[in-house]
Amino acid sequence: MIRKLIQLAIFLLMANAVYRIAPVSVHYYKFKDGLQELALFAQKATDAELTDHVMTLADENSIPLDREWVQIRRPNGQLIIDVSYVETMKVLPGYDYARQFDIEAKAFDAR
Repeated sequence: MIRKLIQLAIFLLMANAVYRIAPVSVHYYKFKDGLQELALFAQKATDAELTDHVMTLADENSIPLDREWVQIRRPNGQLIIDVSYVETMKVLPGYDYARQFDIEAKAFDAR
């Protein structure tokens, strides 16, 4: 009986962790796809406009992003958008896990 209760407790803790981590992962992938799309289709925009678009995408996807962590580079005919942010997740009761996400979206610059 005690063994079953311990197994149930472990299962519930794991289910809770998945429940809390899954939305963060979904937001990350949606944001990453949005950045890649932005890099492909907004190549003629200025760096300030691109940064504004990145911040809008972050708000739409519930990403805790500061403007200073967005870098726009244009080396050798490419457009590169680098974004880095840290998201803190409550994985277990009383345990927070901070994970850093680094995204790089590339596209050839049509200029």
